[in-house]
Amino acid sequence: MEIKSLLNEILSDFDGNYKDLLSFVYLSFQKRIDSTKNKNIKNKYIKIRKSILQYILSNERVITLEILKKKIK
Repeated sequence: MEIKSLLNEILSDFDGNYKDLLSFVYLSFQKRIDSTKNKNIKNKYIKIRKSILQYILSNERVITLEILKKKIK
């Protein structure tokens, strides 16, 4: 799954600010990682979490605007 589409899916159900989004993404993936016993799947979730957090951090302005647009609607 592409990072941008995954983030759009998360944002559609998200109600909070930019920092809350970072926490939400991190904790959501951490729960998946903790609940999985398979090492390969854990590594997969860790890589996805790292990628999406890097994307969020590098596109802070765009994501913040998307969050604000959603709150206005």
